[in-house]
Amino acid sequence: MTDDAVTPDPPHAARFSGAHVGVAAVLSLFAGWFVFDGVASLIGLPAFYAQLGVDPANVPWVALWAGVALPVVFFAAAVLTARHYSLTRFALVLIVALAATAAVRLSLIAAATGSIVFLG
Repeated sequence: MTDDAVTPDPPHAARFSGAHVGVAAVLSLFAGWFVFDGVASLIGLPAFYAQLGVDPANVPWVALWAGVALPVVFFAAAVLTARHYSLTRFALVLIVALAATAAVRLSLIAAATGSIVFLG
């Protein structure tokens, strides 16, 4: 038995390259948009609640802060998970993370603004 059979090290193992950094940088702009949108909601929704006369204690702070933090967490987890993948798989993992961010973000928006109906 040879050493090659014992250690299955693929000869074309992907490494984190400059192309990976470039793809991550471009797609991070989309993640940054989600963070920007979350900060805008964090600032704007409590003011909107105040205009409607809703008690400030009923502001959904958890949903608002999650809207800011989750895009960063999802994107960072995707980069760390896929950093050793080929460039194509790396890009796909980051795109899936952005899609998951969009889905969670829409759910958080629905939860935060839907609470107005119950509180108003």
